[in-house]
Amino acid sequence: MATENFRFGVVTLVGRPNVGKSSIMNRLIGQKVSITSRKPQTTRHRIQGICSTDEYQIVFVDTPGIHETVGVTMNKILNRTARSSLNEVDLILMVVDARRWTSGDTRVLADAGTAGASVWLIMNKMDLLGRADQVLPRIDQVRQRYDFGEIIPLSAKTGDNLDRLMTLVGGVIPEGSAGFPVSQVTDSSVDFIAAEFIREQIFRLVGDEIPYETAVEIRNCSEREDGLVCIEADIWCENKRQRSILIGEDGDRLKTIGSKAREQIQRYLGKKVYLEQWIKVKKGWADDRSMLAKVGYNRWG
Repeated sequence: MATENFRFGVVTLVGRPNVGKSSIMNRLIGQKVSITSRKPQTTRHRIQGICSTDEYQIVFVDTPGIHETVGVTMNKILNRTARSSLNEVDLILMVVDARRWTSGDTRVLADAGTAGASVWLIMNKMDLLGRADQVLPRIDQVRQRYDFGEIIPLSAKTGDNLDRLMTLVGGVIPEGSAGFPVSQVTDSSVDFIAAEFIREQIFRLVGDEIPYETAVEIRNCSEREDGLVCIEADIWCENKRQRSILIGEDGDRLKTIGSKAREQIQRYLGKKVYLEQWIKVKKGWADDRSMLAKVGYNRWG
């Protein structure tokens, strides 16, 4: 890796829930390290993805969506985690859905605009806008809201304009030495990644209510001499009804969750994985600080 005029920077992605922050980061670093689903609040942690080239190394920070309503203790932690990620960064990428500006976007901008770093507006989901002649009017509208350093329309789904975003970001981060080995794509542990891939499948395969009332705890993650990675995971939920739904008829749903999560973990690790899962019940876990710490919500908050 070249060192002369090398650049290193930390770039945070912020936005209301479900605007595509995780999809953008995964695209930018070229590997899936942050889980995604169509449901809001899929991201519950601050996750770092690292992109390295001969000219620069950029640490992208994916954050939970900032919620207008707070509710349980977990949501308070998520909001605090997102807002703390605005501190001591070189650039803030505020992600919005290009089709609409909401009161949630206004709230996020109020936090981002006072953080001290330059704020760029990323207008995601341009592929859903419908007509090309709507793009410039939309840009003109959002330009009135704040003096954004850049306004970049793009699509995380199709990849349109992501190369331009990366080039622009790489040109403005400060000079400095790389903070991570060139081969490293995240600072998250294998335990954390495994728990996230399991939780992603719960979001994708179970109804609207239950994913928000579940958490995943990795009780063991170890590699055998033959290279097989063995993972034991507890899935926590609120009540016995949810437990029955997560298990499914004859255990079919839990098997599907495990099978799909195992495929994702194997793809990430490049190794064979043996995954065992148990469903456990603890009413009110999302308001229990000791339980939240147990399932990883003291990680940044």
